[in-house]
Amino acid sequence: MLTNGCATLYNRWEENGAERCSRVLLPAVFWESAEEGGFAGRRYSKKGQESLCTVRVLVPGGKLPAGRTYLPPKQWRALPAAEKEIYFTFQIGDVLAAGNCPFQWGEQNPLRELVRQYDQTASLRLCRSVVTPRGFSHWELEGI
Repeated sequence: MLTNGCATLYNRWEENGAERCSRVLLPAVFWESAEEGGFAGRRYSKKGQESLCTVRVLVPGGKLPAGRTYLPPKQWRALPAAEKEIYFTFQIGDVLAAGNCPFQWGEQNPLRELVRQYDQTASLRLCRSVVTPRGFSHWELEGI
């Protein structure tokens, strides 16, 4: 798989009514966006409602973050906060930023500030694992 850079994933969850976040650097991705004249996709819900996704990111299965282990979203959400820093997941509502984004989440620095400060960000709307017989397994992430 061709990659054209890295991306920073911000896994988010709520704890006691407050936003919490874990930052993960994805070392190799293929980032494609409508801003660059690339991807613009439409998704339809079961009720026929349309949503537009303007960013698609492909993450090769063999090039995941060193020192972090992937868990499916339900398993990751069940972890205590301290263990969420050891693992990562891809889930709807997480935020992606193109490149190695220096933004550090904090209670006084919420994710809405990331979206306000940086141009190439996306809130994930679709997270799909793609497994192929020839070893081209990857994750496909779409967002707006």
